[in-house]
Amino acid sequence: PALYRMDPRSGEPWKLYGHPTAIRALAWSPDGQWIAFTAQDEAPADEKQRRETGEDVSYQGTPGPSTHLWLLDVATRHARRVTGGTDLSVSAFDVAPDGKTIAFSAAPSPRLTDAWKSDLFLVSTDSGAVAKKLTDNPGPDDSPEFSPDGKYIYYHAIHADRLRIGYRHVYRIPAAGGTPEDVSPDLDVDPSDYKLTPDGKGAFFIATVGTTRGLYYMPLLTRKAQRQSGEGVVSAVSFSKDGRRMAYLRETMTKPQELYVADEANKPELDGLKNFTPATRHNAEAAAWAVSLSQVMRWKSADGREIEGILLYPAGWTPARGAAPLVVKIHGGPSSAYVQNFQASSWSADAQRYAADGYAVFLPNPRGSSGYGDSTERAVIKDWGGMAYQDIMTGVDTLIARGIANKDSLGVMGWSYGGYMTAWTISQTNRFKAAVIGDGITEPIAMWGTQDIVGVFEAYFGGGPWEPGEWDAYQKASPLAHMRDAKTPTLIIEGRNDQRVPPNQAMLLYRTLKALEVPTELLWLPRSGHTPSEPGLQYETAKAQKAWLDRWIRHGGAEPAKTQDGGGGGPQ
Repeated sequence: PALYRMDPRSGEPWKLYGHPTAIRALAWSPDGQWIAFTAQDEAPADEKQRRETGEDVSYQGTPGPSTHLWLLDVATRHARRVTGGTDLSVSAFDVAPDGKTIAFSAAPSPRLTDAWKSDLFLVSTDSGAVAKKLTDNPGPDDSPEFSPDGKYIYYHAIHADRLRIGYRHVYRIPAAGGTPEDVSPDLDVDPSDYKLTPDGKGAFFIATVGTTRGLYYMPLLTRKAQRQSGEGVVSAVSFSKDGRRMAYLRETMTKPQELYVADEANKPELDGLKNFTPATRHNAEAAAWAVSLSQVMRWKSADGREIEGILLYPAGWTPARGAAPLVVKIHGGPSSAYVQNFQASSWSADAQRYAADGYAVFLPNPRGSSGYGDSTERAVIKDWGGMAYQDIMTGVDTLIARGIANKDSLGVMGWSYGGYMTAWTISQTNRFKAAVIGDGITEPIAMWGTQDIVGVFEAYFGGGPWEPGEWDAYQKASPLAHMRDAKTPTLIIEGRNDQRVPPNQAMLLYRTLKALEVPTELLWLPRSGHTPSEPGLQYETAKAQKAWLDRWIRHGGAEPAKTQDGGGGGPQ
């Protein structure tokens, strides 16, 4: 692990500093004389020795090394640790405009379950400084950012004694300490970190609203936010030092992501980002692709609630071609959401690939999704598999009724919570010809007992399975408990090292479907956690998913002839 420098105009990078452990985040001081960074502590020497002799036993729940804040003097290349001890582990931080202090968020331990208890601290950059605690909230306080004048620290927080599902609020607190003030937008949205204007009177933030993700400007006095970006999805916004130029990533449903630049970004009267120019053409070759027509669609669920999603038509489709095979892709979270992006940017978001091969692709945002208000995101609490399933199936029925989807050629797939919803779907209906479940939850009680974010699970289910009435609630929401009549051919994909949704979830479903004589395969991903990160494994995962759907939707279960990308058949 090391830090490197290079001249931005040309030349090769050269090593500035090496550290014993990986450097996680860094920030320059305002005067450029030092760099603040975070890094995990080294393992104790005796622990290394025990590992070498094969005596490295450990007790469950023992915290690993803490993460601490360091300062590197650029001239001397000497680094010193600013925080220490085992009673806190640093996550995010921000350097004050005058460089004299650093605000940081830290949990009482590096345990993932303790991240909910993070608080804000302030520490001087002088040698030997002691950190001052600024907040004492039972919920998380994180992502600190100084105001331009250094008088306030803005941060995200949730005020709750127990982990709460739902939107965060933005607060600010005097840097000298004091009472926090809620400065969240006067909108029912979950804002990103604020990017404050140079005068400190306004803030830019990104928020998901429905199927859009846009940039908003908000005067801090009124807290009434105004959308600045138009069509498409905006992300990764950055500002010039004077705040007058903005760089950001933007994409639409038909154009992949590129970098854009807009001038005079800090003007509150700016009526949308009209004067923006593309700064890159990294995906220019996509202009020649057979891109699917995509549209936002809305429909009524079983209880009358309006639900929204995105439909990708098969490339070149017209009503005269008739109903097409349909792939339903269910997102994870549950509090994720499909937005109006290109939908082809990674192995897990390859909707355009399916559309190019003749499938209609349905991307629903059932209740539980973000972007539709705090109450909608919380609507699946104590109702996993319930009305969210109805939201999805009424959307499928709408597409069949409109003559877009072929009722006899349906496939369903999802990853993580999307994998859970896919497993739940095949336990409730045999309408689908094929299913793909990636790192999916299949038995909630076993999931509660083995995964790494038990607090999140308890927040969705209303408690642990040992609490009064909860055992039956977990069983009611268990796909495995309802699987006895399942017949849908199912491909299960699982990371060998997944701690979020452990491998037992895949094995339980695999053995159940095998016992029921349902066609099923279990694809193991070596060295992988909750999602594959290696390009080769990403490729094999995407190839296997497509081949399974083709086999059962287009070829009646027969092994199709192999093509270069592992798929079979063409548009039908």
